[in-house]
Amino acid sequence: MLEGEKLEIWPSIDLMKGKVVRLIKGDPLKPIIYSDDPLQTALKWQKAGVSGLHIIDLDAALQQGSNFEVMRTIVERVDLPTQFGGGLHSFESIEMAFKAGVDRVIVGTGLFTNKLDPIKLLEFGSSKVVVAVDHIDEQIAVNGWRRKLGLRLSSAIQSLWNQGFRLFLSTNASRDGTLKGCNKSYLKKIKQYLPYLYVAGGISSIEDLRFLRKENVKGVILGRALYDRVIKVEEALEVARYVGR
Repeated sequence: MLEGEKLEIWPSIDLMKGKVVRLIKGDPLKPIIYSDDPLQTALKWQKAGVSGLHIIDLDAALQQGSNFEVMRTIVERVDLPTQFGGGLHSFESIEMAFKAGVDRVIVGTGLFTNKLDPIKLLEFGSSKVVVAVDHIDEQIAVNGWRRKLGLRLSSAIQSLWNQGFRLFLSTNASRDGTLKGCNKSYLKKIKQYLPYLYVAGGISSIEDLRFLRKENVKGVILGRALYDRVIKVEEALEVARYVGR
């Protein structure tokens, strides 16, 4: 990261039954509901000056419904980059997301379970696809984090990189929504890929952001920390701005 470059700040808008929620470690039985108006939430983050919006359809990811139209409304009304994931296990669903106006799609389970052909997926462009390398104990986890594959995170990223993927989202599932701080140790094992990596899961302090900025990660996905104002968005943007600060 060069002097003056920003660490990207992407608030997460996780959708369940048309509401903005956060899950603790992915548990759908105890959602924390933050808003019943996702569009207003998106417009609030846009006004704050964030880098983009990270929109996840939890119902689709859990095969319990769809918030596609909610996502479409957000994308139509905001003037920010958007990336969308949750249940994108077919090329038809990915094409629908792009037609709805999202800038990037997020895929994980579909790729790791061979439902999506990586060669065909890359036809959309390496800048249009973010691979979700969700992990528990540094092992890739799929199906809403309910199943570990026995595939090491570092091995997964190296393989995906060799195939041509260039954007990754590393979510520490065991810390997601807990506000326990990001797990810093595993980043050392994938250091060469950090400029292409978004980090999520447990981020809960300005110190976490400073650490990730200095490690040259591309950006962070912030959820509960922003909604609970443990991290204020204006402070996150200020800290993210300059390497030398």
